[in-house]
Amino acid sequence: MLEVLVPFTAAVLALLVIPGPDMALVVANGVAYGKRGAFFSSLGISCGGMVLALVVAVILATALSINAKLLTFVQLAGCLYLLYIAAATIYPEASNEADRTAAEPSKGNLFLRGVVTNISNPKALIFFSAFIPQFIPDASSNPPVFAFALGTLLCLIGFGVNFAIGATGSMLSGLNKVAFAGRTWTQWIICVVFVAISLVFVTQLFFRS
Repeated sequence: MLEVLVPFTAAVLALLVIPGPDMALVVANGVAYGKRGAFFSSLGISCGGMVLALVVAVILATALSINAKLLTFVQLAGCLYLLYIAAATIYPEASNEADRTAAEPSKGNLFLRGVVTNISNPKALIFFSAFIPQFIPDASSNPPVFAFALGTLLCLIGFGVNFAIGATGSMLSGLNKVAFAGRTWTQWIICVVFVAISLVFVTQLFFRS
């Protein structure tokens, strides 16, 4: 078992520290909402990863591939949701408050954003499908279960790494007091991050099709 877990864990840690959409999300929410934002965003990302791990296990168990058109639809829907969040951050609903700062999202909202960001990433399922099976030993009696176990481990490690990185954003919470064009810097950061993630996903889908 150790001959599998040690290289797998090392590879996962090396991959997780590479900047990507997940890291951008937890850092942005860490800056905007402190450790709370980083925690629930990281939790959502890991739960989204669990869904992908389950999909990989099902693929291995049934030897069937996912319908490409359906997958593309889900990914595009996720991109539209992220663009909606970006717009809602900059243009929040009118309120009776004198300032125009967007209301802090709920725990469920932060969690959902993390789930959607991970699942809607067009490279995430491909990564899980290509990466995890490489570490399944030939002697495994149940490859699908082994694959799901590795996916679970990946998500647990990912949660710890993402939260640790995102929580450092709370040190920059003073940016909430600096305004530009009637919005705080954190609002602009979140907007730019979500728009950038959506554009990257759409571009990847375009070149993949």
